[in-house]
Amino acid sequence: MDISAAVVPKPAHRYRLPALLQDIRLLDLLEISGTTLEAGRVCGLSQPTVSRRSRLLADDFNLQVNRRRQLGCRYGTSTAMRLLRLGCRAHRFSAGVARLGADVILQPLLAGCSWLLQAPPRFRPLDGWLELVRQGVLDGALVSGLEFQGEEPPDAKELELLPLGAVSLDLAVSGRHPHSNGDQPEVLVPNRAVAEGLQRALLQRGFSLKTAGNACHTPAQWLARLQQAGLAMPFPQVAPADWWQPLTQLPQPAPISVPLWLVLPEGWRQQTVLAHTAEQLAYSPAQKYAPGA
Repeated sequence: MDISAAVVPKPAHRYRLPALLQDIRLLDLLEISGTTLEAGRVCGLSQPTVSRRSRLLADDFNLQVNRRRQLGCRYGTSTAMRLLRLGCRAHRFSAGVARLGADVILQPLLAGCSWLLQAPPRFRPLDGWLELVRQGVLDGALVSGLEFQGEEPPDAKELELLPLGAVSLDLAVSGRHPHSNGDQPEVLVPNRAVAEGLQRALLQRGFSLKTAGNACHTPAQWLARLQQAGLAMPFPQVAPADWWQPLTQLPQPAPISVPLWLVLPEGWRQQTVLAHTAEQLAYSPAQKYAPGA
């Protein structure tokens, strides 16, 4: 793929969101993270403040909160809210930054992209990622081709799915629980209804699985589970070194190959920041994170 980005985007920490758009960002981060605690942490707000502001937005825009909903916007959306979110997206693009989503396993592959705004990682069904990009909550999402129903990507209205090659997954455990002598720990995986393709690949290799449940989403929560129970988790072989600090890698004789796809909105090639992101992620991750690269 040959995508030429004329200007390297500015670091995301320089982005300043207008006060007029801050409550929309708060609602977006609530959707992405799924919890008032995590959304508040990113925004520097207390849980009561997050709850109060989100309730006011829900009242003002007649948003119907549906916490049981697995796909799309659990905290509600509307025609007006989608337009506001697309306006926020346009402001991000004009400033040369973007917000991409990924799960806990693939998030390290975005670590070298300094122009990406913070988006708490979270496991969700593939259709959930597509809808969040479609609604303007996210500007893109890094997803696993293991979760496609067939070998081809789904037909996604108003979106484009860009292939990025593949990355290999080994296992990692907490440094407190090094496994040796061929003793393989149980592998921590998300809820049974999420990342089913990854779970099938692990089962085919003979691993025993332990589900994380609905209350384990952040990297810190996953690390705590690994430390407490001596569990392992799938992790990219080429993740940046600082992501490996609390973990010990357990190379596997047959690593899992994960096809990587980037979910993008229609017209993404006209946005410098998205074109640059796609160009960078299209390089082999092994090359991108090689020593001295």
